[in-house]
Amino acid sequence: MSEDNDRPARVAVVRGQADKVETIRRYLPRFYSAEACGKDVIILGVDNAGWTMHEYVIPRLASGLYRAEELTA
Repeated sequence: MSEDNDRPARVAVVRGQADKVETIRRYLPRFYSAEACGKDVIILGVDNAGWTMHEYVIPRLASGLYRAEELTA
């Protein structure tokens, strides 16, 4: 996913949960996706209309006991 209308792509990782990628996808808003990568799950998306990485995605995953951390450059 690339920059969309000046909104940078956000990337996060949930470590050691590749076998749970389908469940993790259910926690994400439509502007985010999840893919298994080795043993981890990579989350990629853009913030939109209040659906942000830090105010929605990471807390929502935490409610299901999935610890996500944003990857930054």
